[in-house]
Amino acid sequence: MKNVLKSLYFFLLCFCLVQSIQAQNNTISGKITGDKGEALAGATVTLKGKGKAVTTDSAGLFTIKAEQGDVLIISSVGYSANDVKVTSETNYTIKLTASAAGLGAVTIIGSRGKPRTDVNRPVPVDVINTKELENTGQTDLGQMAQFTSPSFNSAKNGINGVANFADPATLRGMSPDQSLVLVNGKRRHQFSAINNNVTVGKGTVVTDLNSIPSLAVERMEILRDGAAAQYGSDAIAGIMNLSLKKNINSGTFKTQFGVTKEGDGGTALAALNYGFGLGKKGSYLNFTLHYQYVGGTDRVDPFTGRIYNSNKATDDSIRNARGVWPTDKSAYVTKYGSNQTKAYQAFVNIGYPLGKSWTLYSFGGFSRKDILAYGFFRNAIASDANSNPSLFPDGYIPELPGKTTDYSLFAGVNKTSATGWNIDLSTGYGSNYLDLYANNTTNPSMGAESPTDFYVGRNTFGQSTTEATFSKSFDGAFGTKSVNVAFGSQLRIDQFKLTEGDSLSYKAGPLATSNNKAPGSSGRPGISPADKASESRTNIGLFADLESDITEKFLVAFAARYENYSDFGSNLSGKLATRYNLTKNFAVRASINRGFRAPSLQQVFNSQTTSTVQAGVIRQTKQLRSDDPRLSQLGIEYPKAELSWNYNIGLTAKAGTQFLFTLDAFQIDVKDRIIISEQLPVNSSIPALLAAFPPSSGIREVTFFTNHINTRTTGIDFVTSFKQNLTPTSGLNASLAFTFNKTEITSQKPTPAQLQDGATSTVKLIDTVSISLIETSQPRNKILASVGYQVGKFNITAKATYFGKVIAWEKPSGLPHRSQTFSGKTLVDATVNYDITKKFSITLGSNNIFNVYPDKVLSTYASYSSGQIPYTRNANQFGFNGAYYYSTFNLKF
Repeated sequence: MKNVLKSLYFFLLCFCLVQSIQAQNNTISGKITGDKGEALAGATVTLKGKGKAVTTDSAGLFTIKAEQGDVLIISSVGYSANDVKVTSETNYTIKLTASAAGLGAVTIIGSRGKPRTDVNRPVPVDVINTKELENTGQTDLGQMAQFTSPSFNSAKNGINGVANFADPATLRGMSPDQSLVLVNGKRRHQFSAINNNVTVGKGTVVTDLNSIPSLAVERMEILRDGAAAQYGSDAIAGIMNLSLKKNINSGTFKTQFGVTKEGDGGTALAALNYGFGLGKKGSYLNFTLHYQYVGGTDRVDPFTGRIYNSNKATDDSIRNARGVWPTDKSAYVTKYGSNQTKAYQAFVNIGYPLGKSWTLYSFGGFSRKDILAYGFFRNAIASDANSNPSLFPDGYIPELPGKTTDYSLFAGVNKTSATGWNIDLSTGYGSNYLDLYANNTTNPSMGAESPTDFYVGRNTFGQSTTEATFSKSFDGAFGTKSVNVAFGSQLRIDQFKLTEGDSLSYKAGPLATSNNKAPGSSGRPGISPADKASESRTNIGLFADLESDITEKFLVAFAARYENYSDFGSNLSGKLATRYNLTKNFAVRASINRGFRAPSLQQVFNSQTTSTVQAGVIRQTKQLRSDDPRLSQLGIEYPKAELSWNYNIGLTAKAGTQFLFTLDAFQIDVKDRIIISEQLPVNSSIPALLAAFPPSSGIREVTFFTNHINTRTTGIDFVTSFKQNLTPTSGLNASLAFTFNKTEITSQKPTPAQLQDGATSTVKLIDTVSISLIETSQPRNKILASVGYQVGKFNITAKATYFGKVIAWEKPSGLPHRSQTFSGKTLVDATVNYDITKKFSITLGSNNIFNVYPDKVLSTYASYSSGQIPYTRNANQFGFNGAYYYSTFNLKF
């Protein structure tokens, strides 16, 4: 709380500072109404050419600083925009005309042509503005998207390795690395570490959305269609673009406090966004500061395993004698829930005209997150390979903190030439590094000589991107209504590093052989010198796209992209999309594209060794680099790019000024999908592995990346919205959106003959658990329904989100593989907002108001872990924290 108060004090100082430097312009005020004189709350009033914007309050009122001669642009969903020139008057009443076209949010993602509304695009795009994001009551950007977009899925993890530090987020039920994230239309760098745990996205690298403060985002655009031909690798499932705020001479200060029904997971957030001009018309500098603390949650069940002795009667006797874990009280031996997080973030967005032709722009930011996760309980049974009774006579819970740091900076210039060509030149760099630690644990192989705190090592990823884009629209060209031509090139350089940890974090001590004790820091073994890596790759891309309104009704778009990678070759992608208006308010659209996803550096060059204990035996598992010569000898080829064919067909409709909907059906076929193999044993059961990794190597299991499977994802997306003004001071809005999708493995390649030769059974590179992580671990169905009612100064919103069933598999030792189905559940959120003044408002809300939890793991299943994992970590539905209550305070100035 002390840190929170310091942050609040700091932000208040910033607030006072920016207030003191505001330009000495005249203040004008006014009211925005509809056709019938009804007040329009949430209408946007923008100062043309200066980037400054304000929104109207519940009574449709606004104030803004402007000079005589300035032009105000007024817009509102469901109404045609209106321009008003500022005169000597200081108060204005401005009426907007209802328009069906105004229902759709204008977007430019997915095209380098002119901006269009979603119903006029040939491909589906969700546009979520900052108000919708903030109204979710969530504090992380990823969770905000989770509860506003039906196709987006992301949930918090507990005891799940790298997934504790960057949430696996997916589009259309596909893999986290099969969608691309952009900021202001520029590629965002990925996370540095690979997710190799048994959860959604196993073997993939994510882009950490939560490293971007939500208050910096003006809107989020989610393109639900393949776009590799336009934006490059990863854009198989779609694209998320985050447009940063540009407003000047206005800002927002926000605080939020919340807690779960169980009394944990306490949240304290303070954020400030403000913008000001840089002394020249059209210039802006908009910045955001963000601090948040989220306490960890714990939903663990009482421990049903043994603590001191494998015999229950003996164990009970020792427990009662020591009094640490007495049998008359439930033993809660670890923590399983969302992780404790402290986040410090800053973002900036800058624009500055250079003379009459060029405009300089720049944006970027910094994010630091300190996250505390936990491992599984290590008991005090002396014969257990992970125990260390000399240091922890009652067992121990490894504490696994990590510090993840992101920073990025882009700069560029753009202009529109006298001949109408739009030119954009930019360069930028983004990086993430993750420092990992293991505390309150031991290196069991060292016995009493082991330390209890370790530095495990660092993962680092950096990406520089330099791009040139040229575009121009030709009205009436070749007998068409218009033709837009765009082309350009991109140079991208990726870098990946593994830095070793403390020597004792990976060392094999004397008890490793004499007492069969596990080497390395228990819970998270360190990165050893043999695991170190420092690799890079260069990519050069050339792209072109063409978009034409052949007639008023008929639109056609085409795109092509060629990319060449320094380490594995080249790729050619293409896209064809079209839209035809059957009537003024009804259209059909379709697209087909060939995309790709290049294997990430983290996949092909990660080589960390991990240590596990299976049936009392220590097993060192080595992830092999893809360029390891022993892999080629075993018939495993260096990974190549995934190739995809993406098909989309849809309908769009508008009805009057209140209603619109879009319906899209899609199919995405992925060939040569990259997966991480099962952990293959190095023993006589697979002679080829034993020959390649003799006992002297110390390696007992290996895993590697391979293009082993083909998949198909099919589904339907539906989005509809409705808005109705009831009286001059009240209105109703509602929306319904859902997705139904299914991913299946359509085929597997044969296991290489070299690897299978002489094996005692069929060598499987992918097995039931890994298959389920691809096919059934995410909800196939997701439905979002929302109703909002505004009356006077009150705004009441209720939302319901249905997450479909998921299925998780396990393969317990010595038993047949088995699965468990976790039924679909509906979460209800509710908020009440009150505008105390024009500038100050308060919101009271609850997420998951009815305290809904996923089904529990069956206590007879191994994945229950004797009560340590009551909610599965082998699937990703909606988290398991229950009801959350919060209050938010917003000050606009």
